[in-house]
Amino acid sequence: MTDNVYTSDVTVDSATPSQLAESIRLREERIADNIDELVGRVHPKVLATRAVNRAKSTVIEEESGSVKPEAIALGVGSVLGVAALIVGLSGRGKRG
Repeated sequence: MTDNVYTSDVTVDSATPSQLAESIRLREERIADNIDELVGRVHPKVLATRAVNRAKSTVIEEESGSVKPEAIALGVGSVLGVAALIVGLSGRGKRG
């Protein structure tokens, strides 16, 4: 006994009770579908996968699968920077 009425086709003044009920049911279905989609987008596994893929695309060449040279340079620079910071801080404590 569905009239396949969409909410934009029905006004409260002109609709029958069954049309209003069908309109409400269809709206609830759309809202439930939207909520399911949003929950899927913010699920921790989905977020983690998206972050891993983003990180991989930053570091790895898509065509060849090799590591990008700028990623290697950034990694080496970071390691050297941290090492210099550690050496600098350890030398500072011995002077006092």
